[in-house]
Amino acid sequence: MNDILSGIVLFTSFAMRTPNDDLIKKDDYEVTVGFKSDKVYFKRDWEQELGEKYIDDEVWLEWKPKNYYFRPQYVNKTSRHLQYQKVDARYRKGDYSIGYAGMYADKLFESGLSIGISKKEEINNNLSLEVKWDGSLFRSEMVGEFRFDMKGYTKINWKLSEKLTLSNIFDYNDVKGKEYYKFKVGFEYFLGK
Repeated sequence: MNDILSGIVLFTSFAMRTPNDDLIKKDDYEVTVGFKSDKVYFKRDWEQELGEKYIDDEVWLEWKPKNYYFRPQYVNKTSRHLQYQKVDARYRKGDYSIGYAGMYADKLFESGLSIGISKKEEINNNLSLEVKWDGSLFRSEMVGEFRFDMKGYTKINWKLSEKLTLSNIFDYNDVKGKEYYKFKVGFEYFLGK
């Protein structure tokens, strides 16, 4: 059991803001909780935006035999009316990857080419940087048109102690023509020794 928990990191963040509509009196908020390791990721957001409440989920698993990886993923962003399941299978060489992506959304299945770049850098004992970019080129068989989805992610970590880290995250997504981004400050707690 200790081996399973040794790589798990718990994370959370909280944001509160005044709504952009003066007629709405309740403040907007977002609460995020989740856990992650290099093989599994789960995140849930409880959000209120312009008086409407939403729950957003993202889950993925990753298997990395040698220079390959296989990642099934489930995303349900009720706040963006976006729900899909995606499978990514790629060959990885250093920081770069290329392979196949299959996506099921809106009762349609699409397949295409996926590419990515992932870089982690330890700046000093307390500061690290992580940058990821993924793109997928899909072709709709029904209408013969191409679509390019992409995700960008930048994370700066400040290590406060051996187990506690303060993280700044910028997350940009353009999936199925729905573009959104987030900038967050949150905490991560490492469960291992």
